[in-house]
Amino acid sequence: MFTDKMIRGLKNPGSGQYDKWEGGKIKAFGIRVGKETKTFFVGVRINGKYRRVSIGQYDQGGLAGITLAEARNQAYQIVADAHAGIAPELRKKREAKGTFGAVAESFMEDYAKNHRTRDEMQRIINRDLAEWHDRQISEITRGDIKELLRVKARTAPIMANRVKALISKIFTWALKEEIIEASPALSLDPPGGSEQERTRTLSADEIRLVWNSFDRLGYPWGPLFKMLLVTGQRCGEVGGMKWREIVDDGWHVPNERAKSGKGHLVPLSTLARGILSDVPQIGELVFRAPLGSWSWAKERVDAKIPHWRLHDLRRTFATHLRSIGIDRLVVSKLLNQAEAGITKVYDRYAADPEKMAAMERWANRLREMVSGKEPTKVVQMRR
Repeated sequence: MFTDKMIRGLKNPGSGQYDKWEGGKIKAFGIRVGKETKTFFVGVRINGKYRRVSIGQYDQGGLAGITLAEARNQAYQIVADAHAGIAPELRKKREAKGTFGAVAESFMEDYAKNHRTRDEMQRIINRDLAEWHDRQISEITRGDIKELLRVKARTAPIMANRVKALISKIFTWALKEEIIEASPALSLDPPGGSEQERTRTLSADEIRLVWNSFDRLGYPWGPLFKMLLVTGQRCGEVGGMKWREIVDDGWHVPNERAKSGKGHLVPLSTLARGILSDVPQIGELVFRAPLGSWSWAKERVDAKIPHWRLHDLRRTFATHLRSIGIDRLVVSKLLNQAEAGITKVYDRYAADPEKMAAMERWANRLREMVSGKEPTKVVQMRR
């Protein structure tokens, strides 16, 4: 066994170098004595390949190098890692990116850099997973995850499912990057239970109530929520709308913000353009809505209608378009829904003229709803 006295007694050669082996529990642990230095090393086989791993230069005080005890402890770790197929470089990578916060940051820069729900992911990381940021990701257990989700599900079951999905993505990504050896988030049940497909749509009277409430909200949420109903597009698409995307023929939703990954043209009715004309042009975003404030704003819609969500406005848009005789295919193209089968391959017609006509008919119907008039009359609606 090595001792400090023995190592100090090892003579430095005038030239070249020689090795001395400890021969204890770690038989491949040794020290290489050179002309001026004494360097600890350990020999291991990693995935079948032999490697001599340098640990560091000997220094009894540990100031200019490492002590014997430190070197021996590192050797134990290197040997244990080698048995698991973990190279020293991988160990360093894991330690450098070890905290959940650091891993989540790398995940956002890599996996979620251009993801359409990036802002929502970041909000969940900042708010719902904040207590994990300084913890080593390898120390977060399956029990920790289940407890966090259980607490969240008590007050927000659907959001708990979203949090669970993001946790699974982060741990799966970390596993693929070899930052962790196993994911504790595999095969977890949805904490909020299985989600049923929603069928909620707003009636004409409910549309009138929410529209008037949108007026009272003011910028940015009032006109933003109106545009959700007027255009039928998704929250992330409308919330990320930029002035440069709005041109003469309508609003061009880019590929990177479309759920399907394929952007499309949204014709803008006179009602939609009227709403936009009242929005102040400050910066590139049409609606400068603070990140993570959607739920806050929706709660301040003081319309007295039960059990509705912002996404219900998109379903309401589609349902009422069909009720006024708009063809199902035109509605599908306005919603930018992915088509299947032979139609997807051969039908490249964008139906822009039909879409524009449908949008104007919907604008007229909305005017009737908000004014409380029968659908046979068209009146101007306050923007």
